[in-house]
This record gives sequence, C-alpha cells and structure tokens, in this order.
Amino acid sequence: MGKSVKIAIFLLSMSFLGGCDSAELEQRSFPLAMGVDIQMQEPEENLVITYDFPDLEQISEKSKTADTPMGFSLEGKDLYHVEKSYENNTNRILDYNHLKTIIVSEENFGNMQKVRGLLENWEDRPEVARNISLFFTPKKAAEILTLTDKTEGSVGKYLEEMLESQKDFRANKVATIGDLMNQWHNQDELLLVPVLTEQGGQPAITQYGVISDFEYVGDISVEQAMEVFLSQNLLKHFSYECEDGTVIEISNIRVEQEIQEKDGVPVVKTSLVGKGKISQSIVLEDGEKYRLEKQVAEQLAFQLTKTANELQETYGVDITNSYITLGGHQRELYKKYDNMPKTYGKSVRHVFQAEITILNFQ
Repeated sequence: MGKSVKIAIFLLSMSFLGGCDSAELEQRSFPLAMGVDIQMQEPEENLVITYDFPDLEQISEKSKTADTPMGFSLEGKDLYHVEKSYENNTNRILDYNHLKTIIVSEENFGNMQKVRGLLENWEDRPEVARNISLFFTPKKAAEILTLTDKTEGSVGKYLEEMLESQKDFRANKVATIGDLMNQWHNQDELLLVPVLTEQGGQPAITQYGVISDFEYVGDISVEQAMEVFLSQNLLKHFSYECEDGTVIEISNIRVEQEIQEKDGVPVVKTSLVGKGKISQSIVLEDGEKYRLEKQVAEQLAFQLTKTANELQETYGVDITNSYITLGGHQRELYKKYDNMPKTYGKSVRHVFQAEITILNFQ
C-alpha cells in the first residue's frame, strides 16, 4: 500500500477539544475512525492502519482549507510502530479521545496473534474508551474509510450517526472494542459484529460477523442477526413477516429463559411475549383474531427454532447466549460445563414459545 499521503496540520476549535491549549492542538491529531488491515511483508504480516480525520470545514467556519485530507494510512508490525511512523512523518502525536469507530478487516482473524496484540495495546491505555464501536468488513477497512463522497465528510462521523439512528435496539447494545476484549479474556459469550460493505457509494451493514470462543467463525444475514438479538431480549422492536406476507411490528418485548437438563443435555426454554401491530388495520371476528395471534406466535417460534438449529449446526453456537447465565439457572449444569462454553454451545437444545397480542383489530 502506498505511503505517500498528503499531510495536513489542522487546528481544532477549543469547544471541539474541550479545553486543549493552542500548543497542544498543533501537536495532536484526533482521528474519528480507524481501519485495521493486514499486509503481507515476507516473512511476516504487517498491520496497515488507516485513520479517518474530521472534516474541519464541517467543524469550524473559520477553517477554509481547500485541501484537507481525511484519510491517512501507515504500515508497521504493530500499532506501536504505526504510531511512531505517524509521529515521524507528521511531527504530531495521535490522540484517541474522539475516536468513535474501529473497522477491522475479517482477514485479521486468520491471525489471532495479531488481534491479541492489538487488544493488548488498547488495554494498556486508560485514555482509550472501551465503548468505541466495532465493525468488520470482508474487504479492506481502508476502502470503507475512503467512501467520503456520499457520506459528505468523515466516514467515522457518518457511522456514528448511523448507529445513533437505530431505534430497534435497547440502550447501548452496539458491538464495541470492549466486547471483543471480554471475548478475548472470557471466551464464554456469543458476539455479533456488524459487517460493512459498499452500497451505492456508502458504507452499509449487510451482514453480521459471528465471534465465538474468540474465533471468527463466519457471517450471518441481518435477518438472522435480528432473530439472535430478539432471543436475547436485546430488541425494543422487531419486524416479522408471516408466511402470507403480512408484516407485524412487535414491541413491548419481554423475553425469559429457563434452563434444565433433559436426557443428559441442557435445554433452554425461551419464552417471548410482545404486542403486535399489523401494517394495516383489519376487521376480524373474535375467533379469527385468536386464530391469527396463535398463527403468528407459532410461526415466530418455528422461525427462531430454525435459526437456532442452523447456526448451531453451522457454527456450533447458542443464539440465546445462555451459557453466561447458566450459573444462576442450573448449578449442576454449570459445574458440568464449567470452562467448556464451546461444548455447551454444541450440546444445548432449544424450545421457543411466543405470545403476541395483536392490537389494531377493528
């Protein structure tokens, strides 16, 4: 990857940086997003880090610089050497206080030693927040960070606003670098990471990457991911399309789990209750209303069971993430599967029940 990149010295306003003096500003660069790629350099692989800097013309009317580079890529054997290279090339240091997003190319997870090294570096820095949003991409992270024409400026800012606009999730349920650190240390939780691809010149979430036992095991569709989130009580709203094409918006969602042992294997019973609204109000008799509610509940439970079985068979994962609550549900099972989350994920069986009350009948 070419290293000849134009470098701008940018001065950020006092309000944007929360009180840094002018001398500090001239010595610091404040990326909003960061991309992590792999570059083969025999006999080893190097990291390629791409930084996405703010568009200063969007931040301050006083900044009228016509040539403001927002993307900057450097290569090194680890993050420390990349940062040193940046300092040597720019006479400035990187400040991550405004970093909102990290995009990691999925090829990184072919070398878990590199991923661990990156996480170790982040963990040693108390100034770096763990709630930085995490994305994957099947290609190069640097390519996503260059999609600035349609995003009207910084891709990091665009992704931050995109996540803020998602209203279906419960508060603060976005994959973060802290979640990946927890996976690294505990390896007992299913983690879904949104996957970005280019669509119409803009970054878009088209899949979710599955991390289990601190291994990237593959991607699933957005629809499957929403069903996983639903089974874990992580959604406030869920759209479900019935077999006849009827779309129902489900809200007031409550999900409860019960874990028991049956025939020597753990069985997770997941009960889902919610209120549903059909996209168009319809007229039904009481008996028909009951029949439709029962039909919707049965179809939804069947679909969740199907997804649970498919992902367990393909990736060996438990979509309900029940292992992390096993100790509070079933102590004997907890002792049996202690420190064996992968074995538990492959062994668990699922029973789903749903109860949906349709509100907009006439």
